[in-house]
Amino acid sequence: MTILLNNHGYGNESWRTEISRQLPEMPVKVFGEPIDPDEVVYAMVWNHPAGDLNRYPNLKAIFSLGAGAEHFVADTSLPDVPVILLADPAVARDMAAHALYWVLTFHRGYGDYRSQQKDRVWHRKSIVPTREFRAGIFGLGRIGTEVASRIRDFGYAVNGWDGSKRQIEGVDCYHGRDSLTEFLGNTDVVINALPLSQKTRHFLDASIFAAMRHGGFFINISRGAVVHDESLLEALDNGHLAGAALDAFAQEPLPIEHPYWSHPHVFVTPHMSGATFASSAAAVIANNVRRLELGLDVFPLFNREAGY
Repeated sequence: MTILLNNHGYGNESWRTEISRQLPEMPVKVFGEPIDPDEVVYAMVWNHPAGDLNRYPNLKAIFSLGAGAEHFVADTSLPDVPVILLADPAVARDMAAHALYWVLTFHRGYGDYRSQQKDRVWHRKSIVPTREFRAGIFGLGRIGTEVASRIRDFGYAVNGWDGSKRQIEGVDCYHGRDSLTEFLGNTDVVINALPLSQKTRHFLDASIFAAMRHGGFFINISRGAVVHDESLLEALDNGHLAGAALDAFAQEPLPIEHPYWSHPHVFVTPHMSGATFASSAAAVIANNVRRLELGLDVFPLFNREAGY
């Protein structure tokens, strides 16, 4: 029983070390090393070459080594075995911390104070109390729920929106397209935590940004292609939105000529809000392997029809 490992050529040895520590009874072979296809029972991959996973006749399951499922959506030849996405609580906590940082930055005007420091200006900005500054989270899945809960616990008012009905303590939850206008009009900063799928591609478009409060802010911690870039830039250029903190982009690395780099109201970070660490993620994956070996349910399963 061998594990096939391929983290797209990045950090494979650290992953091998951690997976071997968690599952010492199963040899781990990195993609490209000599391997008997008949021995492979689990594949732990990220951006694995399309079609290759059909080479392993005894494959029981495929595990993702990162958040998101775009690489599985793109591979239409995936074998008919369970695909388990990565649900590492440490990643969710990090993403929530990143979102909270930008909520604080926008609410308290820290970017303005940085500019004032350059000009040696001593001027205190007027802000509303924390409980009156409302954050709204698009997407109330595992990540979105963690983000909403952390921001709520810090004392902010929190709204949440999802395609289906959700319930989170202390969070005003909206669902369905009919509630979008009310959700957005009652939110000072919007955080995108929607997964990327055919339904959500460019979901955040001109109509969404226009429905947001004038002078509001936008934070993206999910996938870049959920956002229609031209519409966001227009909302920033015409002053309807006051700022955006973007950590994910439709094309990564972000091309050097992209207007986000030089826009005065955009903060760019290189997709670092929820870095995956093998030390914690391997334990989550190993737990699901043990459950599979015992015939128990695993979580979260990739829904091929939904695309996430």
